[in-house]
Amino acid sequence: MQPLFAMNIYYQLPFLLIVVSLVYSAARHDRWSRIFKEAIGWILRMTGFLGGLGVVLYLLSTYPHLWPYAAVIGGVVGVIYYGISWGIIRKREKPADAEPKAP
Repeated sequence: MQPLFAMNIYYQLPFLLIVVSLVYSAARHDRWSRIFKEAIGWILRMTGFLGGLGVVLYLLSTYPHLWPYAAVIGGVVGVIYYGISWGIIRKREKPADAEPKAP
């Protein structure tokens, strides 16, 4: 059985997320309102990412037969993401000379 105090390394994570978010936001903005607004956004994004990663790793360690499916899904998502970001996959754009319709 694992001792209770062995989990205390995770108690520092919320403080670390707050400090990193505030420092990053303060490096980009001068007004406190914008610093706090962006810091809250960063905290939510990092918490969502780390929580999602934790859920995926927990599920894959609990159900090891799902690894091949997860690898295929991750590969497809990666190809689509990089295809869009590199411009290989593009949305159809309207011609520049097309005029918007009047209401």
